[in-house]
Amino acid sequence: MSTKTLIALAISSALSLPVSAFADDSENVIEEVTVVAKKLSHANHVIAPSMVKQQSSVSSVLAIMDNLPGISINEGDAFGGDDWSTSITMRGFTIDGNQQQLGMTIDGIPNGGSNYGGGAKANRYLDSENMGTIEVSQGTSDISSASLEALGGTFNFVSADPAFEETTKIAYTNGDHDASRYFIRHDTGRIFENTYAYMSYSSTSTSRWVGKGSNGGMQREHAELKFISELGNLSITGRLSYDDADEDNYNSVSIEQFNQTPDWDQLTWNWTGTPHFDQMFAEGWSTLRENTLGYLKFDYQLSSNSSFQVTPYYHKNKGRGDWIPPYLVAAVDAEGNPVNEGGSIDSKYGFTDQNGTPLAPQENCNQSFTWPWNSGPGLHPACYSDSAVPVMSYRHTHYEKNRLGLTVDAQWTIAMNDIQFGLWAESNERKESRDWHKVVDARVYHHFDSTPYWTQYSNEFQTDTLKLYVQDTVDFGDLSINAGAQKYLVDIEKTDVFSGQKMGKVNSDSDLLFSIGGIYQLNANIELFAGYSENFAAIKDGVLERDASALEQIEPETAENIDLGLRYSNSNIDFSATYYTIDFENRITFIAPGSEADGIDYSIGTNGSYLNVGGIESDGFELSLNYRLNEQWNIYSSYTNNDSRYVGDAPGFAAGDKVTDSVDDMFVLSTDYSKGDFRVGASGKYTGERGDAPSYTVFDINAGYSVAFDSAAINSIDIAFVITNITDEKYLSTGTGNGTSFFIGSPRTASMTFTANF
Repeated sequence: MSTKTLIALAISSALSLPVSAFADDSENVIEEVTVVAKKLSHANHVIAPSMVKQQSSVSSVLAIMDNLPGISINEGDAFGGDDWSTSITMRGFTIDGNQQQLGMTIDGIPNGGSNYGGGAKANRYLDSENMGTIEVSQGTSDISSASLEALGGTFNFVSADPAFEETTKIAYTNGDHDASRYFIRHDTGRIFENTYAYMSYSSTSTSRWVGKGSNGGMQREHAELKFISELGNLSITGRLSYDDADEDNYNSVSIEQFNQTPDWDQLTWNWTGTPHFDQMFAEGWSTLRENTLGYLKFDYQLSSNSSFQVTPYYHKNKGRGDWIPPYLVAAVDAEGNPVNEGGSIDSKYGFTDQNGTPLAPQENCNQSFTWPWNSGPGLHPACYSDSAVPVMSYRHTHYEKNRLGLTVDAQWTIAMNDIQFGLWAESNERKESRDWHKVVDARVYHHFDSTPYWTQYSNEFQTDTLKLYVQDTVDFGDLSINAGAQKYLVDIEKTDVFSGQKMGKVNSDSDLLFSIGGIYQLNANIELFAGYSENFAAIKDGVLERDASALEQIEPETAENIDLGLRYSNSNIDFSATYYTIDFENRITFIAPGSEADGIDYSIGTNGSYLNVGGIESDGFELSLNYRLNEQWNIYSSYTNNDSRYVGDAPGFAAGDKVTDSVDDMFVLSTDYSKGDFRVGASGKYTGERGDAPSYTVFDINAGYSVAFDSAAINSIDIAFVITNITDEKYLSTGTGNGTSFFIGSPRTASMTFTANF
């Protein structure tokens, strides 16, 4: 086994031990190593161990990044139990339900997109106990990063390696809002003389914090397997993850609705039998997702100065998104004949007679609803006879994705040159369809007929990707210079499943994208860095969903990023400061079709279009500081100032307007104390205004106690306690991209985790 791998496994084994394992028996103190940034020519940060302790094990791994500079993580609740309401913003770039402008990888493997409709963020692939670290590249992605969305930077979630010794960890978490989680992981230690492995399984459930009774919730089953084998100069790493999540969503609200009831998202938890109200029933707003991701990494050391890695991978995604429209629809083809596949909606009806025949509202009936939004008399029961039967639909959007890919990376050091080159190739087949099911009896509950009465559309999308890159870093001693280039070749094709015809094709190749940067070691403690990069995001296959999109006129999105910064480090302090400026061009925006609906347009289908609408200019600065006061106390702080504004006019905004949902100012201050077996930490984060949404500050605390045993039966036990939003601040977290509606921030939430290591 190579020395490098032995060292890596030893470190991994140490990190998998309880906190008390780091204690110096003679002085009973804990020595903690914190990494703030790597020596790169662009801004980057790596999470500190204290950031992991600030989050409950029930929480999503996304939340761990929230205190890093430039980043705002927002999820529907404290446990990250709803993908629909999850957003990530960084330097004016966003991942939310409408935009995917930041790259995300797991162990360097692309996640397959972060969008709601068929994408999967890192929390679908990784449990917090199995996470080694998170590498964040603000603004500029690593040149080898495999992503089609990395306009504004990347997040690489690195899984932990297997432990050196055979161990078993069992953990149970209980918390507010019916939170419950079971976790077990077994590390094999060394097997077959050259292999280390672990297997884990977790089961998590929570309820929505809004409301009571049947207010929905989340259920998640998750499993992981990882192994490392050493065969001389060849190292083989394999990993497989499986995730099955069933989530009920949170709803966004207007500022007026929030001011009126800051703890209600307008969804209901009692079935009334009146479809207009029951369309807001929380259990009918659902996200179901199943993800399996596996890879094999072959790392071969050719010589002391050259190596290459080949990593084939496979990802399968399957899921569904649910809504419950308060009516049934009748569809017809182009000639006006009734159809149950394709076509368009001819009429909608909310009531039938006892035989199922659609009814029209009585003449001169003016009754209508004003909540949850205005509606005409067609949905009000008072406009029908007492014998009329209310009807509803259960609308399913089905997602399925199969990705087969390969990354190849090579390194060669010769003289002063450190050369990297490689490729990423992927075949991505995605299917999406939408069908409408009849609710069996809307007077009773939302149980629906498993056979749809109409399938609105069914499409297949094929995306073929090839990325090539090369970079040379030249070392001149105190000064190092890097220069690189990358090229994307992306082809997307749409097929209508009903007709079998090819309905659209778009080429989304990039220009040759250049990057250059430098690092100057001013003295033993200070280094200066500067970097320029050209970033790229391919046209999404969702653009081909919309029949009105003018494909020949749409161009891929691009961004030019400049970073100028300083890093300072000594035995007690890690400090970094970065100024950045970004020019984002060819921004692709969805333009919805005109609609008479004053609420959700359930029937939008494949209408609407995408087009390029100018861009965004951002500039700002980021500061981060980690200060070790002594062997017990540690202080961390970060500050971000960002100004992102639109370039060019488009529907909903004008040139010079601030970018919707972008945050101007963020400030973080946290501290951690540990002595012997006890630890405690506290953190606070201020988030500035986002458009019309007011600023807010959230405080969290955590504490833990760990005890090691000199016993053959048990190695240690640990108790961890976390409270988020301890002051129970009422606030609006992230917006939905339209500047008028926002998700409500989660309330004070407590959880406790008991862990035993054997």
